Amino acid sequence: MSTTIICGTLGMSGDYNANSSHQLDLIKSTLSYICEGIETLNIECLSDPIIIADFGSSHGLNSINAMKTIIHYLKQIEKEKQILVIHNDLPTNNWTSLFELLNKEQSYYGVACARSFYESCLPENSLSVGYSSSSLHWLSRKPCNITNHCSSPFAQHDEFQQFKDQAKLDFNAFIQHRARELRSGGILILTIGSTDDQGWTGSDSYNELLYKCAQTLLKPEELINFTIPIYNRSFSECTDHDLFVQCSLKLIKAELHKIKSYLFDQYKNGKITLDEFAKTLTPIMRTWSETILRQAIQSNGRSLEDIENILKQFWILFEKEVRERPNAYEHPICFYNTYLILQKV
Repeated sequence: MSTTIICGTLGMSGDYNANSSHQLDLIKSTLSYICEGIETLNIECLSDPIIIADFGSSHGLNSINAMKTIIHYLKQIEKEKQILVIHNDLPTNNWTSLFELLNKEQSYYGVACARSFYESCLPENSLSVGYSSSSLHWLSRKPCNITNHCSSPFAQHDEFQQFKDQAKLDFNAFIQHRARELRSGGILILTIGSTDDQGWTGSDSYNELLYKCAQTLLKPEELINFTIPIYNRSFSECTDHDLFVQCSLKLIKAELHKIKSYLFDQYKNGKITLDEFAKTLTPIMRTWSETILRQAIQSNGRSLEDIENILKQFWILFEKEVRERPNAYEHPICFYNTYLILQKV
């Protein structure tokens, strides 16, 4: 995200690789888009080596799976040229985890680019295939604190508008930089966290629990700082045709999909108990939200010991709340995502 680190753009925490099954499911759902994107690729745009980039690689496990899939399809149309993969994420990312996985993998040459994907990351006209999954809903900065919640769908009036405006600025910057980096004929394959036509993400009940726990444990000045810098765009916000034309990008495909929550389905179908559901959901939520929660508590000058105790209490309480609110999960929990294939013309 932005090189100016502002409340919550520090990256994932904890053992993200072990608790990112939803993100892996999203990558699996992009297989047909990867195949179609590679088929659309202008073979004349393939340099030697062919450069692929994953924007938002996090700790590496899901990213490596996605890159291997892209390489598989590329090898079907170009077997002779070497391939170089650029794994991009914030400077504060857990790069050690990613490098350890790369060293074990050794099926392709991979390097890191530690900077915000809302900035220029690669030389102009160097990129053949750009990819990003489940990353662009994170904003480069927190535009404001949300006074009545921690999540932007619950923000009101001017606060919601500030999130929406920041999301547009960020999306424009991402597309503009990728367009300059792409070679003519190159492609972008994007999966973007989105909303339904009412502005809901399908999994807002999870964030409601986060805020309820924060209200219980945080002081008022900490609670206001517990604002997650995420904005899920509508389908129309992800398909800005004027922006694409300005950037010499052709829209090959754009679709909005409702993705089932595998974990939720297991619970509703009786394959796991409510207790198992709570125990699995809690570390999933913790890996992506704890850095933001930690920053909110740190803003009040608490001691390190106090911070760790509060965090421990928070996740104990969160798991307990999940168990005690079975009626909160009567409606199907899901995730809305926009899938885009764009080509540089």
